[in-house]
Amino acid sequence: MKVEKLIGANLRVKVDDGRVLDGVLSVIDPFGNLLLANVYETSVDKLNESLFHTRELGLVSVPRNVIKTLMVDKKQYGRIGENQVS
Repeated sequence: MKVEKLIGANLRVKVDDGRVLDGVLSVIDPFGNLLLANVYETSVDKLNESLFHTRELGLVSVPRNVIKTLMVDKKQYGRIGENQVS
């Protein structure tokens, strides 16, 4: 699958400092950095690890070297796969 097909998809990106970013993929630059729109960040409370904090960030640039995992919404992934030409 070409990565360009993910443009406009809802993604969940886990970064190396433990934060999770949920947003819509807007751009992938030639170096693999992501630009996400409508981003919500979820992080673990530093004093009480059983608590989570969520905040709205808006537009976020995610450097390639901090990305640990990248997940695509299951329904959108199915639609992307259906449109794939072999």
